[in-house]
Amino acid sequence: MPTRPTILFAACLAAAVPAPASRADDDKPQVKPKFHLVVFDLAAAGTDKTVGPDIADRIRIRIRRHKEYWVWDRLSTQDASGPVGIETDPQKVAALMRDKLGFTLGVYGTAGQQGKAVRADVRCVDLTEPGKVKGWAQVFTDETERARGLIARWVVEKIIGREEWKPPEYGDEAEPKQFGRPLNLNGDFEQGAKGWMRTDNVSNFLEPGPAGRGMVLRIRTDLARDPWLAYQRDLLLGKADPARPPKIARDTSYGSVAGLEGVHFKGEWIRATPGQRYWLSADYTGPGGGAGKIFVKGFKKTEHALDGLPESSLAELHLTPEQFANLPAEKRKQLIRAEEKKDPKRFLRECYRWYLNCRGQGGQWNHLAAPFPPRGGLPDYVEWLQIQVYAYWPPGTYYYDNVFLYADPSQKAPLPEERPRTPNFGKTSDVVERQYQEKRKQKDKQ
Repeated sequence: MPTRPTILFAACLAAAVPAPASRADDDKPQVKPKFHLVVFDLAAAGTDKTVGPDIADRIRIRIRRHKEYWVWDRLSTQDASGPVGIETDPQKVAALMRDKLGFTLGVYGTAGQQGKAVRADVRCVDLTEPGKVKGWAQVFTDETERARGLIARWVVEKIIGREEWKPPEYGDEAEPKQFGRPLNLNGDFEQGAKGWMRTDNVSNFLEPGPAGRGMVLRIRTDLARDPWLAYQRDLLLGKADPARPPKIARDTSYGSVAGLEGVHFKGEWIRATPGQRYWLSADYTGPGGGAGKIFVKGFKKTEHALDGLPESSLAELHLTPEQFANLPAEKRKQLIRAEEKKDPKRFLRECYRWYLNCRGQGGQWNHLAAPFPPRGGLPDYVEWLQIQVYAYWPPGTYYYDNVFLYADPSQKAPLPEERPRTPNFGKTSDVVERQYQEKRKQKDKQ
């Protein structure tokens, strides 16, 4: 039974009257909730007292996404009652819900850590039919890193009686047995740097791999940051020669290359196909617990990129940024147009990205493959694609091989783009605020 059964009258009223809509919901049609739900904090099983309240709050947050449910907030629930354990008589919980709180659904139970696993014994009390106390009880367990979140999702799915939508995850689709011709050149690195940027021979190298593997890409991230950045800038401006690389000290601190920038190794440009779905496959090995990625980034030409010159172009023109800024406006435009005509790809800007997360058992080669976009086809505004192999933390040495991009062999026709489910995805907070204020002004005028 709840440890604090006395409920303030104001709190009881709060349970019976739905809370006002948040500002983000102002412009949405309001859905009248069908069910009023209270999720009591789950009682503790074991020494970790955080497991029960944490899972309970995750359940509250998840089920609020389903508009037919109105959920009492955490603070009000905790003010009305302490944790309610699974041993509590459902009839007593039903009496509390019906006579004092005014809720039709209630969730309570016990949760705790058992070795590597998290276990939650959960009971739901259902008063939706007048005069009847129904419900269910179930045990949920998981021993992965996301155990609490997964248990919360399973409880919510049990309450609503169906599976929740979840975004595509790695492994949802089996890798095709056969691909067509790779879209990128020299993904196995057998032709050296052909199809890729030149190696700097300090943070990235192309070299023979172990027996039977041929050439591989090796990336180091355990480097002192400042001298490495200086070397990268000199390479960009043509002031350094990778055939005679500098000696850069090893650094494994958070201020190293691994802890801040990480190392990218870029491929050549690949013409994008709107509506196309792709597969990226690669072999990878790195330090235990290491995190590597292989990005596929999308680029397009924008007019905003034509208001200046890249530093590499200025170096070729023997101009400093200050000298370029002091030129007459027409002369600056003339130089920009000439540079764009000579090398238009210097003025491309990133507009899309996806990555293959490179993890696996340390000390051995791991084969990885996944499709993208996760849903639908490539947006039509993407003009070019570029593969960027990347390594960062922990500081150490990472190896990559057989990095290939393919068109999805199962695709028969272009697919429409599927927009993100989050309405404000990709917008900065100032844009969201401005759009909100504009909508409010329009409503006021009406």
